[in-house]
Amino acid sequence: MSNAPANYEEQVYAGVLGKIIGVYMGRPFEGWSKAKIEEKWGQIDRYVNEDVGHDLIVADDDITGTFTFVRALEDTQKYEATSAEQFGETWMNYLIENKTILWWGGMGHSTEHTAYLRMKNGIKAPESGSCALNGKTVSEQIGAQIFIDAIGMCFPGEPERAAKVAEAAARVSHDGEAVYAAQMVAAMVAMAFIEKDLFKVMDHCVTLIPADSMIAEMHKLVREWAIEDRDWRKTFERIDERYGYHKYGGNCHVIPNHAIMVMAWAYAPENFHQSQIIINTAGWDTDCNAANVGSVMGIICGLDGINKDYDYQSPLADRVLMPTAEGSRGTSDALREAYYIASIGRKCMGWDQLDKQQWMHFSQPGALHGFRAENDGVSLSNVDKALAIENTADESRISTPVLTRKESGGTGGYGVTGTPRLYGNYKITADIAELDNCQVKLFVRVGGNAEDPDQKLLYSDVLTESGTLAFTIPEIGEQLVIDFGFVISGTGKAVINSVDYDAVPTACFKDNTETPKFKMGADIPGYVLDVDNMRGPFSDDDELQLRFIKSQGRGSVVTGTDDWCNYQVSARLNNHLGDYVGLVGRYQGQSRGIELRQQGNVLKLIEHCYGETVLASCEHPAWDVDAFHELSLRFEEESITAFIDGKEVLSGTTHLCHGGAGFCWANGLVGARDFSVSAVEAAEVGSVENGELVSSS
Repeated sequence: MSNAPANYEEQVYAGVLGKIIGVYMGRPFEGWSKAKIEEKWGQIDRYVNEDVGHDLIVADDDITGTFTFVRALEDTQKYEATSAEQFGETWMNYLIENKTILWWGGMGHSTEHTAYLRMKNGIKAPESGSCALNGKTVSEQIGAQIFIDAIGMCFPGEPERAAKVAEAAARVSHDGEAVYAAQMVAAMVAMAFIEKDLFKVMDHCVTLIPADSMIAEMHKLVREWAIEDRDWRKTFERIDERYGYHKYGGNCHVIPNHAIMVMAWAYAPENFHQSQIIINTAGWDTDCNAANVGSVMGIICGLDGINKDYDYQSPLADRVLMPTAEGSRGTSDALREAYYIASIGRKCMGWDQLDKQQWMHFSQPGALHGFRAENDGVSLSNVDKALAIENTADESRISTPVLTRKESGGTGGYGVTGTPRLYGNYKITADIAELDNCQVKLFVRVGGNAEDPDQKLLYSDVLTESGTLAFTIPEIGEQLVIDFGFVISGTGKAVINSVDYDAVPTACFKDNTETPKFKMGADIPGYVLDVDNMRGPFSDDDELQLRFIKSQGRGSVVTGTDDWCNYQVSARLNNHLGDYVGLVGRYQGQSRGIELRQQGNVLKLIEHCYGETVLASCEHPAWDVDAFHELSLRFEEESITAFIDGKEVLSGTTHLCHGGAGFCWANGLVGARDFSVSAVEAAEVGSVENGELVSSS
């Protein structure tokens, strides 16, 4: 092992910010023409989301796909040797059809949805994305380059390796010129870590794709035109004539969009702001193009360069929404995503890992971990890698979301699904470096869901001088932690070094079919659902329950996070019409986790890891229709113990040592109630009554 460059994480953070900024800049007018954009704004030199009634922070496939599909490198433990087939398996692990990550435009319309359907029907990558199967037009749309930036970040200074891995990743869904475009972007991102002359970066990276490809030709021509024209609008007209949408069809072809990316790089090789102005004002697939340009330019220009001409960073406060089948990172932030990518990159490069990072550590310039002020009279900034809070009001609150459910932005139909980062019984610890003429306390906002009018604030003790402030969230039952934050009292300054927590697995729901959060529909706040519909009990049911429908395939309802380890999960389940019903633990996605399954007259303990391995099985009487049985799984490090109706029935061991919990079934309808998760050997910490902590003693 060897040491990484001292600024590796900082450069990854700059690349991640550049990617996110590009999406947030370009999303409000995605698909607009240059003429329409110029008619409304002249040029795009700022965030314009409010002008068209959109949120700034949005869920978007460009962000979620980029920061999720890179997980294949670590999930497989193959890193550079990860194959196209394994990237495809990663897709299927984190995707829920019509719900997470992708734009679900349908067969032959959305290239990614087309590839997903191929894999769903048993066709493996790379055939799933091939021109031979899907046709040239579909297979050469824009998506491969959209999802590729993080691959480059994992191979800093190694564009050849980045291009090789990018090809495998791209071929899950794309072929031909789309693959070359993805290789080009990944290679440029990788090389930008060590070479800040963007023209040298492009000169080298274009040699890594076929010389006779359209992508290679366009890089040469567009750069020549830029030298001749000295006006990007003139160059755009040339691009439109030669490479425009009238020449390259389908939903959103890579050729026109990659061409204007080259144009933005050629005209603004050293200026992040100017490159964003050009790529966004040029139109077409603005969020995708601005994001790819932004990731390269973020690393080229660095954090200071990103904000030199316009404050891109403060308005977004690092906030990121990432809906996937594994809900831990549904609500995240740019710094956390950057350090996660960098941890994979260190493994790819054979570099030493950093010490375990706190949940919030503010260790890069400008990083805010999602914190924003909830009232006037308080301001936030990152000073010397700490969160500085200046308060001029009597009392102020700042907060960061830990669960986001709101439908995003009003464009594209992307929703938000995920699980809370914090649950009841978690112990939160904040390192307060400075308190000047003020005092602070921690709080969490809890409620039935993020829009619940009966939300409550639960508070820690008050800290009056610098030091460590600890807060154990009380037992909150079925309520959810929505936000976490600080209350600052007094007109002064507080400086926060870091925040961390101890995860204590805990969750539950019973039968609350009459409460607002369980209305008819496929949603339970704080859970990730792969269901077609849900409802309350039938008229002749003996017990209140939730009923879940998955008409075809495997359905699931899961909660929890990737730092749950030792716990017991239980639920009372019945089978109304399903091939099987099961309990899930150590859940890491659709294809990774442990399942206790009752199927016919056989009970199985199964490990899912891109396939099913039966760890243990036994005969067990088949269930009567609608008869409830209690299933339990107990996890202690590698050991698993399974129970049914209170009796130990099976045991086994697993290498999957963390993950969430829930239940599953296939091809039918099941009933559920009394779902609960509790930590193994968890301490009692009290409960909540009317929003107040009540001691357990």
